[in-house]
Amino acid sequence: MSSPGLGRLVHEARTRADDDLAHVLEVLRAARALPPGERFLHVRVPPRLLAFSRRDTHRAQFAAAGEVARAVGFEPAVRHVGGAFAPLHEGSLVIDHYGTDHDAARSTLARFETHSGVLREALVELGLDARVGEVAGEYCPGEHSVNVAGRVKVAGVAQRVSGSAWVVSTVLQVSGAESLRPVTVDVARVLGEHVDPATIGDLAGEGVALSTHEVARHVVVAFCAAALVLPRDVLVTGA
Repeated sequence: MSSPGLGRLVHEARTRADDDLAHVLEVLRAARALPPGERFLHVRVPPRLLAFSRRDTHRAQFAAAGEVARAVGFEPAVRHVGGAFAPLHEGSLVIDHYGTDHDAARSTLARFETHSGVLREALVELGLDARVGEVAGEYCPGEHSVNVAGRVKVAGVAQRVSGSAWVVSTVLQVSGAESLRPVTVDVARVLGEHVDPATIGDLAGEGVALSTHEVARHVVVAFCAAALVLPRDVLVTGA
């Protein structure tokens, strides 16, 4: 389970990346040369971004949507996981869990279920009625999203596989959801989609009185307790 190789790749790729998201694809490509069984967890607070998916970039209104985001302080960027755009800011946590396995492509569903389940349990420990499942009208909809009481989405879970390497990437909204709602709705409108702003939630709005740093540490403890990663194979930045 020890992962000096993956940790090194993450550190090196981050120094070369043009934005907070670009390094993920580089890490995946390089990790294909590593032996199976490696794991590394990177938890970070991102800058204020509107993270478009690769699918979004092929839409006719992609450039216009990017300008809408930029006009209100959300720099457009492209992430290599997820099927739709997601808003990120200083109240968000990005949780990237990397690994290598012989059967990486065949075990995607199991990883989704495991990661959503561990995150749900971590939020239950914080006193929330956390559930796994899509909320109608949520941004970047997915059956492995984590919500509170079926009302508001607080985390989205995405995944990408490259050969024997994989990453499960989660965006957990800790605070400041009110600043995410207008840009999310406006960008969705430009792209011809509908997002219900009432479904955009965060932990603070559900009564969790913890800082982003405290939530990051809580998530790390949950991942380590579930044996998804060793404590020495964890990097927390910006929190």
